[in-house]
Amino acid sequence: MSLYSAIGSAISGLNASQAGLDLVSRNISNAGTAGYTRKTSVVSNNIAGGEGIGVQVLAATRNVDSFLQAQIRTETGKSSKLGIYDSYLSRVNAMFGAPDSESSVASTVSAMIAKLQAVATSPDDPAARQTFLNSASNLASQLNSMSQQLQGMRLEAERNISTAVDTANTQLKAIADLNNQIAQRRATNVSVADLQDQRDIAIDKLSTLMDIKAVQRDDGTVAIFTGGGQLLLDKQPVNLTFDEHTSLDATSSYNIDPAKRTVGTITLRNGTTSVDLIASGAFRTGSISGYLDMRDRVLPQAQAQLDEMASQMALALSTETVAGAAVTSGAATGFSIDATSLLSGNTINLAYTDTPAGTQHKITIVKVMDPTVLPLSNTATANPNDTVIGINFNQPMAGIIADIQAALPASVVVDNPSGNLISFVDDGAAGASDVNSVSASVTSTGLAGTGTGLPLFVDGNGQGVYSGSLDNPPQVVGFAGRIMVNAAIIADDTKLVIYGAGVLIGDDTRPLDMLARLSDSSRSYSASTGIGSSTTPFNGSIDSFARRIVSVQAAQAQNASDNATAQAMVSHALQEKFDSETGVNIDNEMSNLIIFQNAYAANARVISTVKELFDVLLSIGR
Repeated sequence: MSLYSAIGSAISGLNASQAGLDLVSRNISNAGTAGYTRKTSVVSNNIAGGEGIGVQVLAATRNVDSFLQAQIRTETGKSSKLGIYDSYLSRVNAMFGAPDSESSVASTVSAMIAKLQAVATSPDDPAARQTFLNSASNLASQLNSMSQQLQGMRLEAERNISTAVDTANTQLKAIADLNNQIAQRRATNVSVADLQDQRDIAIDKLSTLMDIKAVQRDDGTVAIFTGGGQLLLDKQPVNLTFDEHTSLDATSSYNIDPAKRTVGTITLRNGTTSVDLIASGAFRTGSISGYLDMRDRVLPQAQAQLDEMASQMALALSTETVAGAAVTSGAATGFSIDATSLLSGNTINLAYTDTPAGTQHKITIVKVMDPTVLPLSNTATANPNDTVIGINFNQPMAGIIADIQAALPASVVVDNPSGNLISFVDDGAAGASDVNSVSASVTSTGLAGTGTGLPLFVDGNGQGVYSGSLDNPPQVVGFAGRIMVNAAIIADDTKLVIYGAGVLIGDDTRPLDMLARLSDSSRSYSASTGIGSSTTPFNGSIDSFARRIVSVQAAQAQNASDNATAQAMVSHALQEKFDSETGVNIDNEMSNLIIFQNAYAANARVISTVKELFDVLLSIGR
């Protein structure tokens, strides 16, 4: 090796040492920078003519475990979703109240029943009657307020989805821009490590919003897909849109049919392609998934619990059971019922037995006025042992009779003897079905003269009758937000006692009957509340159902908190592992600093020595 080669090698060594010192200083200065990964200096033996002529400084690199990175993004997405569950359900729990709290909705129900007991004890006491009505009004107001808060939280989730979609678009654009820069710099053998850090930060932010998969391309770029496989970014990002709704109520819901959807949806647009990402199940983790669950499932279920409690409370007090009248037609026997007073949602209850098999059938015929809701699901009633038949009563009686007959076996004959009477008899043939009973469940609309039933609670400011109509939209949906105490009873509280002519103000019959109705432990509740199931519904009094929904909300909130805490620990442990492998270790960097310092000094010494040798050569012959 000549002196010229030696000095060239030493200079390349100085350059390599300088590059190493630069990386060490950058690593140390970014030791606490989020998303920064330790950079490593890369050098190679520079060969010319088959011999080494020093070192060549290559682009600085970073050492990142892509599998661990993907795990972190998956777990972070789960943490984001569970964090939203924890936040929202803790607020819902506070709204419903602790099971032992006097401010809980269950305690308010219990207080109203206790005040009704006082009326039953002293029906002639005006103070007792007014105290009960105040308690009932307080319960209605509490249900109104809770319903309003739940819908407010749904609207908040709708707005948060819109914000999250905007953020996702911003991150996708940032990733695309960084992809372009990385591809260009790699083509010229320039370090892209810092740009990769910035891209990872953007991908990490995107993973907190939705479950994604990042696929590395040969040119150093990445493609982004949803967890379900929809392409979000390759060379160019797609555009995500959200048609935010500015107001929501209990009837607002998601539907894959745009004509029926009354909340926003997230649409992926890529050229002429348009995909509803919610319908395709693209959101499984991440904050968007959490907000969607709150808007479309969790909060509506909490609303359904309040609605069911309000509905059952109103119906328990106002529904009268009317027995059918025995009828005969030749050898055929059965019962008739007058359908005049039936309201939409009221029912005709039929029981017949197959002969000689002995199998009894219970049929619930539901009056509807909107034929578009037909046929009704068998879950239209909470009773798992009946068969539900929805009948359109918005037609002439002949059509009603024909529809009922078509839904029943020929051995049960349906007829219209006169007026609005509907009769159900067997066909008179030996061995045919026997009609065992017919009754009607009818909503009382008056305050007196129709039995002890009392429409204490009505629907909305218009004081509409609440009959549990299943017409679109079902009357139960959002009823907790509309329930009010009947203004006519507030104006004349004696109607809490007097239910007909000749009834004295000291008569305890109606108050005791109201207590019995509210305390009926055989009452069944809809499985749509998430309490019980369609085959084994929750049975109990109004008070026990109120206490159950409070305890269910408390349990859900605690579970959400526990799940969020556990998931946060998993995410934190993975992040710590990643940081230990890719983060900056000051002690290691200080060791590298000494190595580069010594290398620099050694290379400088080589140059100094070569200079001295050149000086010796130049002095010869002087």
